[in-house]
Amino acid sequence: MHTRFLLTPSTAQPYPLFIDSIGHHEDQEKLNRKDGLPHYHWLQTFSGEGEYEMGNRKVLLSKGSGVLMLPGEPHTYYAVTDTWCTQYVTFGGTSVHTILSTLDMLESAVFRWDEEGPLNLALTHILNKLQTQADYSGYDASADLYHFLIQIKKHAQINNRTSITNQMLHLQPLTDWLEDHYPNPDTGIEQMAAVLAITPRHLNTLFQHAFGLSPYAYLIMMRLRKSKEMLLTDRHRAIKEIAVRVGFRDTSHFIASFRKQIGLTPERFRELN
Repeated sequence: MHTRFLLTPSTAQPYPLFIDSIGHHEDQEKLNRKDGLPHYHWLQTFSGEGEYEMGNRKVLLSKGSGVLMLPGEPHTYYAVTDTWCTQYVTFGGTSVHTILSTLDMLESAVFRWDEEGPLNLALTHILNKLQTQADYSGYDASADLYHFLIQIKKHAQINNRTSITNQMLHLQPLTDWLEDHYPNPDTGIEQMAAVLAITPRHLNTLFQHAFGLSPYAYLIMMRLRKSKEMLLTDRHRAIKEIAVRVGFRDTSHFIASFRKQIGLTPERFRELN
């Protein structure tokens, strides 16, 4: 049984993201696409196992794994068990390139995730809505697709790289430590790396993948967040003293960092709030 929905929107109503097609295939047949597909293509295993080939690369797709294929990417996939049940979605949109670039997903790649995690049934939820909700619209599909891509980014490992969720768990002891040590102006990347017993370079990689920030930028953001709390809860405390209390040695550096991030000086922020 092959359940398939086509949702391509009209050119008169472009979406930043749109689902072109989405489906559930109980018994996936072999497909060999020498020219790929015109849209981005996501394929995942629901049950059984299949094999995916792209160029000289051959990857086993079992439950808890999927592959993202770029438009025009030649590929082949086929069952390696008696039956291979798959789910898929093809998609595009005026902002699809920007969104995938922001999520660091602008390459064909294999993803793996916890079989019991939320990602495993994400496409099933969209398919159920299409089958049961008569008023399900292109806007709904666009929002659900965006949420699905976020779930991939959050819960899946790309090409065996640790998922964001696991990276955050790895960084949790350090972020907890920073809650107590951010006021110390001597706190820096060397001390932060030592908390996790890793190199500063490795720490930088973990922060970039988990937060999109360097460890130092994360520390500055934390100090600025704490300063905002102090500005509003202790309105008579001088700006210079708040700067010192959140770990800035220099008041002018604090004010410049605050203005760059918040768009206002600390004094003006306090006045407006």
